[in-house]
Amino acid sequence: AALTLSASMSTIVLPSKKAKEQSTKCPKTPPPSRIRSSGELLDEFEQSDVIWNILKSFSILTVKEGKGSMHRLLAQALRASQSEEESCYHLKICIDSMSRIWQFDPRKADTWQDSFHVVEHVKSLVSHVANNEQDVCTDISLQAGILSKEAGVFSAMAMNGFKEAQASLELALKIFEHFQQGQKPSSDDSALKARAEALHELGRVLRYQGDFAASEETLLGALSIRNKLASIDVSENHSVADTLHELGVLEVKKHSLDTAESYLTRALDLRRDLDELHGHIDADSAATLHQLAAVHVARKPPALGQAEVLLQEALTLSRQIGQRAATLKQLARVTIRQGLLDRAEDYLRRALELYNEIYGERTMHINVAAVKFQQGALAFQREQFEQAWIHFSECLRIRRHVYAYARDSAEEDATQSNPLHLEVSCVLHELGCVGFSQGLFPKALSMLQAEMLILQKMQDSSTQTDRVRQAMLTNLTWLRKCAKEMGDEAAATQFAAERAQLKSTAKMTAKETTYGEHSASKSLQREALQCRVHVRQFALSKTKNALLDREVVLGRLSILAGEIDRSPSGSMKDAAQEFHNNLMDCLKSSTDSIPRSTILKACDTLRDVLRAHGAQVSDSITN
Repeated sequence: AALTLSASMSTIVLPSKKAKEQSTKCPKTPPPSRIRSSGELLDEFEQSDVIWNILKSFSILTVKEGKGSMHRLLAQALRASQSEEESCYHLKICIDSMSRIWQFDPRKADTWQDSFHVVEHVKSLVSHVANNEQDVCTDISLQAGILSKEAGVFSAMAMNGFKEAQASLELALKIFEHFQQGQKPSSDDSALKARAEALHELGRVLRYQGDFAASEETLLGALSIRNKLASIDVSENHSVADTLHELGVLEVKKHSLDTAESYLTRALDLRRDLDELHGHIDADSAATLHQLAAVHVARKPPALGQAEVLLQEALTLSRQIGQRAATLKQLARVTIRQGLLDRAEDYLRRALELYNEIYGERTMHINVAAVKFQQGALAFQREQFEQAWIHFSECLRIRRHVYAYARDSAEEDATQSNPLHLEVSCVLHELGCVGFSQGLFPKALSMLQAEMLILQKMQDSSTQTDRVRQAMLTNLTWLRKCAKEMGDEAAATQFAAERAQLKSTAKMTAKETTYGEHSASKSLQREALQCRVHVRQFALSKTKNALLDREVVLGRLSILAGEIDRSPSGSMKDAAQEFHNNLMDCLKSSTDSIPRSTILKACDTLRDVLRAHGAQVSDSITN
């Protein structure tokens, strides 16, 4: 009953030995002792059976199929009747018991099924810990926060419940914050590690929801903590690599391919360094190879041969079913574009079999939708239009379900409207193309209009403005084609005019953005120029006061960091941040081993960006 409702009666759910030891740290009222007829004291398990039977006999506790439950109001009354110390003691028991029951491991799919039956209990229990702000309960906060974090990971990974996952992860962060406030400074980094893990997972969930700006901010927060931990313990570089990998995936989604490749390459280098250190190959490298291949596929023109080599290497390293399925899916994407359609079909079949093994054949999971989308693209390329329509329709059905949280609540019948998500609009577009190829122009027009409705609603609110605008331009081209085929010249002319206006607006917006960025970053430019002068002087200096010069440079870099924080996002800020980070890396070592050529190269890179923003940069120097 305590597990089901977080009703805190210590005699119903028993503490482990560890929990009993921990519980002595805070005041409590001990449960009443009971005595056998022989005069011996009952142990806690026997006491529990006695109390269990008493509660059942008075109908306070209802037991069905071995599960105890208690009326919500009664459970609330029981909790309200406890002292703070009793509440803390009982929460300890519940947390310890749940930690032993909850066996979810994201790397082991065989733990997922049992977790479906427990996850709601976990969420209910940790909510009581979050609401209990008594200092006496601080020592269970870390354990509760970890449970909440893992419930969030499970909700996102196994259930596609991204909003639920976000709530669990944000609750975990709240619990960790309370835990750290109640702790004295110590060398134990467990709370810091747990906070970094929660931020990392939250960043992933925000990416799944399309909130790229919030995802980046959260992931950078995780990276900052993990870099700090790795400076103390080199083994923490594994976690640093994980977050660099996620930042790379985010940049792929944003189509910032150079930045994505930089993050992913750094992640792969760290993972391979750790492989050499530990003497074994880390299967996580497979995931990074997979994403690097995605970068090569997305480039124009795509480097398909290089992508295939990376994916084949990833396939040899993949040990997890989910990772193998994802790699097979990406291999199919590459081979479709290479025209190797039979191989692509085999890759997709194998990927779908693996996903069905993980999630079950009837589960509507986002990864299954991705395979269905690729199967639709394959059938479309083979001109098997009926089959393409079936695959794309199944993909749309799953994505409507997964992204249901993104439906427009202002719609009269929101349950029937399409979610405002690019993953949905792109399937509608493909269905429109299939209908057009079949000569079913009214059907194609309907799909394309549904796509445009999503894009128009996302235009002002989306963080992916350029991608939405490009999708709208493509959509208007196809709408015009449909109208012409249907003989509606007036509509065709209207669509052409709308496209021309949208294109003109895009050009004007680009100019205004560039001007605004240049104007807003003037202060940052000035500081970057001054800092660069000091850095070049330091790199080229032959004086004996190198240590003193180094401290001057570090001071200038500190000032630059403050200016970077105050500046708006843009290419100038990105360049200054990269310059700052490179210099800080260079200056970590002793003065004698400073890589002067690397420093000068960083100065040259910053110089090019400054000149592009209209700044006058002179490299004359006097020793």
